[in-house]
Amino acid sequence: MNKLDSELVESKLQQRGYEPAASEDDAGVVLVNTCSVRQHAEDRVWSKLGKLRIRKRREPGLVVGVLGCMAQEHKRYMLARMPHVDLVVGPSAFGDIDDTIEQARSRNAALVREREPARTKHDVGGAGVVVVDHGVSGDAIKRNVRVRPHRSQAYVSIMRGCNMPCTYCIVPSTRGDEISRPIADLVEEAQRLVDDGVTEITLLGQTVNAYGRDLKGQNATLARLLRELHEIPALRRLAFITSHPNFLNAELIDAIAELPRVARYLHLPAQSGSNAVLKTMRRGYTVERYKKRVDQLLAKAPDVELHSDWIVGYPGETVADFEQTVEFVKDIGFAQSYVFKYSPRPGTVAEELVDDVPTAEKERRNQVLLAVQEELTAARNRALVGQTVEVLVEGPSKVAGRLSGRTVHHRLVHFPTPEGANVADLTGEYVSVRVTEALAHSVVGEVAPEASFEVGVVES
Repeated sequence: MNKLDSELVESKLQQRGYEPAASEDDAGVVLVNTCSVRQHAEDRVWSKLGKLRIRKRREPGLVVGVLGCMAQEHKRYMLARMPHVDLVVGPSAFGDIDDTIEQARSRNAALVREREPARTKHDVGGAGVVVVDHGVSGDAIKRNVRVRPHRSQAYVSIMRGCNMPCTYCIVPSTRGDEISRPIADLVEEAQRLVDDGVTEITLLGQTVNAYGRDLKGQNATLARLLRELHEIPALRRLAFITSHPNFLNAELIDAIAELPRVARYLHLPAQSGSNAVLKTMRRGYTVERYKKRVDQLLAKAPDVELHSDWIVGYPGETVADFEQTVEFVKDIGFAQSYVFKYSPRPGTVAEELVDDVPTAEKERRNQVLLAVQEELTAARNRALVGQTVEVLVEGPSKVAGRLSGRTVHHRLVHFPTPEGANVADLTGEYVSVRVTEALAHSVVGEVAPEASFEVGVVES
């Protein structure tokens, strides 16, 4: 979501006449788009702003802005701690970002004129503005579809905010209540992206499969949206993240099973395998209910792989609770997991709970769960050896002479650049790769003899 927000802000500024700088040091406007989900992310932002403070002493006309969830959460405290920041803009005010920046530039120019004779090395500006809610989010921007990092891939935000009561999460307070976009608007945006060369679209929402609940009388659901987008002929892959187990219903399962262009992986965070912990987290389901939903999905779409998020060391989580999570991961056989050590977030219900799991024990549980998941992933990778898979090429691999891309299951594949092939031309194309080696988190292969380097239309 933050990556897409950055694209939308850049799109708005380019429409205003701004151009991307070759490097941060060359920029006259530096915007730091932020996340508040984890403390580590916030710490990096504070460090970044400290470095920008030094630069602003040399360049008082420089516009420094903080966008996103930290802007929403910290508001005016941000300016008190970092007085050189010119604007603090929450995620609901991106639609006016160009006007806000223009005001900051004019204000800085005036301050430079006024202070220049007496300016000292300690004078770094100030008089910043806080704009956390205009009711004009980035989705209101008439998107310039050419502003995106990958020519064949794009994100589309289908909703903002979240109405779920999870005790550990700060998103509802930083991004607000659920607001869904009409299906017609989303189809129009997707068509413009496809017309510009996009073949894979990922639909975004904090609880993406709750889409449409606020669009009363419009029969808007994620399943219906998937079916509408599936009608765009040149769209080859369609994914969505992140889903909540409570909204994995029969209608959505049928859509996943019946639509061949829908990605064959589902990010369905379980967070814990202990009913006691799930109850404390206010997730709204039990382990048994989660398994029932997954069984219903796999009965109709057996080729779909499950991805999950986990929090270890949540307040009150016992060793027995954690062991239940380990068994749950093995039982489901997740293809991929993101494991996080719990840390209290200001403004959440969980902040009031006693953080009673020692740091060392959180680390132990984190490593145990990661090891379990790594073995599950490695086993799936080993099963691919000898098979030929379709890969959407994303660009050069970290290993020289190789390209990397992903399968319809979101599996990472590395393969040697074909002799005589141009890396730039192959990026964004679909190739057939025969898997020859399994690694812990990816597989290695070689381009199959029958591989085609042209993007074609897949018939449904």
